[in-house]
Amino acid sequence: MTISEKSKSDKKYVFMGRKRDLKQVDAIAREFNMGGELRIAFGLFLEEEKKNGYGGTLNRRGDFTYEELRQKAQEFLEGI
Repeated sequence: MTISEKSKSDKKYVFMGRKRDLKQVDAIAREFNMGGELRIAFGLFLEEEKKNGYGGTLNRRGDFTYEELRQKAQEFLEGI
């Protein structure tokens, strides 16, 4: 495998992982009746949480497990 092939395969993996993350956040947003601007604000809240050191335990990037996302949704809604 050449470096360029490795880069392409890595990008595919990252894209697929990212897509799964967004689907989970969307599912949580639906579960907690967050639509439109509220869903966008929730996503920004999650990114800010990660940036401030309150990320999840799914991986080294600080992504959240599904249960952690549910907890973050409750925290988010309590704070608005």
